[in-house]
Amino acid sequence: MDGTMFGRRRRGPNPWKIAFFSIAYGAIALVLWQFNNIQPRVLALMGAAPTPTPGSVEYAQRGEAAYLIGDLPTAVTNYRLAAQQDPNNVNIVYELTRTLIYSNFSDVRNFKDGEESLTWSTTLAENRPESARAQAIYCYALVVNDRYEDAVRACLRAVDIDPNLADSYAFLSIAYYELQRYGAALEEAEKAVRIDPANLDGNLAYARALFYAGRSEAALQHFTQAAKVNPALEFPYYELAFLARRMAISSNDDSKFLIALSAYQEVLKRNPNNVKALTRLCQAYLEKSSRSVEDIRDARYYCETATEVDASYSPAYRWLGEVYHRSRNYEDAIDTLGKCMELEQSLPTDRRDPTCWWLRAAGMFVLGDKYCNNQVLSNGTLLPGAVQIAEDVLTWSQDQLTVTEANKVINKCASAYKGTYSTPTPVPTATVPPPPIF
Repeated sequence: MDGTMFGRRRRGPNPWKIAFFSIAYGAIALVLWQFNNIQPRVLALMGAAPTPTPGSVEYAQRGEAAYLIGDLPTAVTNYRLAAQQDPNNVNIVYELTRTLIYSNFSDVRNFKDGEESLTWSTTLAENRPESARAQAIYCYALVVNDRYEDAVRACLRAVDIDPNLADSYAFLSIAYYELQRYGAALEEAEKAVRIDPANLDGNLAYARALFYAGRSEAALQHFTQAAKVNPALEFPYYELAFLARRMAISSNDDSKFLIALSAYQEVLKRNPNNVKALTRLCQAYLEKSSRSVEDIRDARYYCETATEVDASYSPAYRWLGEVYHRSRNYEDAIDTLGKCMELEQSLPTDRRDPTCWWLRAAGMFVLGDKYCNNQVLSNGTLLPGAVQIAEDVLTWSQDQLTVTEANKVINKCASAYKGTYSTPTPVPTATVPPPPIF
């Protein structure tokens, strides 16, 4: 044995092997370097074609097709892919930002789309300061994110760059409206629809300003015009219906509710399971000034259907809770409003509906003194009482109705029931709650 593993003498490097491996590795490196050029030729010889990654233009076209049929989630996805490939393309990022904003309007849970719209538009506005469209869409994203004064400045820059861009005036009008500069809002919106009578955002902005100016019928026409721009989009119908409901309430004219109901039904024609439209129908029936037992039943039907269609949509529970409360079914009301509170805990406080809190506390007060105080269940779980719920909502909501109603609950619990609360008057005799209306 010579001491090697296999009992053979070691040899020096083989020059032929070195040459062979050098050539092989060089060929591999060349193939990897020229892979994109070589792949189509090889696949063509084999009778196959490559599957290239779609470019930004193709993604943008897919986004536009989805937008035209009202499919905002798909539109956002494709516009985002296009923008990731071409982040300085004004047209692509403009459409992505606008679609994100519309998605933000469509569902309270989509608030992150509004935040994302500002991210994309900020970068675009910084990189393309000479573009009126870049400044205009940045203005709109600022409005959606409650930065109204910054939005006005961005829109004015857009107007200076291109005085004939209708969107600049439309978004500027919305910013002025939010700043309560209603005369300026009306003036700018009028410019938008004069430049482009079919401008969606221009008609929406003009309708809002007209309504505030007391010109309700004209406002209704422009909301209708906005809905016609792309009939597949849902949110213009909600704007139209909202105005019709306000007109019905202010003039005590239930015929205007028919316009609102028709707008919601138009959305349901395209999507029978649209949870927002179902919830808004429930709300509309509950708001009728000549509300009948049948209207309450219709309201309950639509709200219950909404909770079945989408068990994570908190507004459906909020309005169903009010239906139960108005029907004097307080047990179901507090349970349903409790579900609303649970779902809205994940939302920013400015996105929550405080009614879920104070109306639940009000129902708990009606059910008796034990519901005013916190309770510890047999499993050790702490069940918040009416007073704690009312105090909780006052820590984050400054809405005047909320402040009034929450304080009513706190004061009533303190004056009506004994326990940890003072009772300046005798404790009332317990009575059986009145039966539900239906």
